[in-house]
Amino acid sequence: MQRMLRALATGSSVVVLALAAVGCGSGTVGGAGGDPSGGDKAASGAITVETAQGQVTLDKPAVKVVTLEWTYAEELVALGVTPTGNADNKGYGTWVTAKGAALPAEVTDVGSRSEPSLEKIKALQPDLIVVDNDRAKANLAQLQGIAPVMAFTYTTNPQLDTMKKNFTELAKAVGKQDKAAEVNSQIDAKAADLAARMGKAGKGGQKYALAQAFTANGVASIRMLTDDAIAPQLLNLAGLKNGWKGKPDSWGMTTVGVEGLTQVETDATFLYVAADKDNPFTGDLADNAVWTGLEYVKNGKTLPLDPGTWLFGGPLSAMHILDETGKALKV
Repeated sequence: MQRMLRALATGSSVVVLALAAVGCGSGTVGGAGGDPSGGDKAASGAITVETAQGQVTLDKPAVKVVTLEWTYAEELVALGVTPTGNADNKGYGTWVTAKGAALPAEVTDVGSRSEPSLEKIKALQPDLIVVDNDRAKANLAQLQGIAPVMAFTYTTNPQLDTMKKNFTELAKAVGKQDKAAEVNSQIDAKAADLAARMGKAGKGGQKYALAQAFTANGVASIRMLTDDAIAPQLLNLAGLKNGWKGKPDSWGMTTVGVEGLTQVETDATFLYVAADKDNPFTGDLADNAVWTGLEYVKNGKTLPLDPGTWLFGGPLSAMHILDETGKALKV
């Protein structure tokens, strides 16, 4: 159940299901905030950062940062920064599983992402609060009364560029610009490495389709990821070709039933994320005539990724997606 929840978690919304609920980076945990001992030399003078709510100016790099969205907690960890507080540490630990992304035990839990405890946040006396723009609309003014707020919108297209840009702006706020550039370059290098390995294996330009699958109300529900979503943008960066052309929602996904899978291009390799205990493809659909009749199923081209692969995370999760894809394709 936990793994399915993890797979369904997205930046500004979480689908919670009654029957089943549906992240390799080199980030290391270091000192808090803009401490020069953590890597970059702390900037002097005022810092202006770009956010979804316009420009935010800080007198100096933030040291005590509270995150109310897991993507930005992951990004701080990738920068070597320990958040002072974070919303729902247990959920973060369950869903954000990329190498190097774990939160240190000393991070204070400030409640849920949708309804964080303003009292707990205020007691931490943060220099900065980082939020999801949509989720924070209800309490933005109250949060701004506690500390400067950086709000980001994850789904702005193209999502991969948006993630890197937001990561860079957050790094600027904590005096870690050099580290952000390093991590972003690691994403590109990992994609290039996967492309090289695919070419060496004679699989360059491999066509794929990428899905999340889970059971909802006793029926298989399948989220197909279009080129509008961050995960296919990562795979495309590695030279792969997306074989799903469905209409995207705001997150870049098309939700279909098993019949919708007939629209996957027949020469694609079908990559998917599903929980061990709720895998429609090995469970309810195993004997389904539509599923078993698909060319990529008949040809043994359905490949699971690690059930803990978070498809809508930060830079560490992005590298995890590339690593898992290479592993699944045996390159």
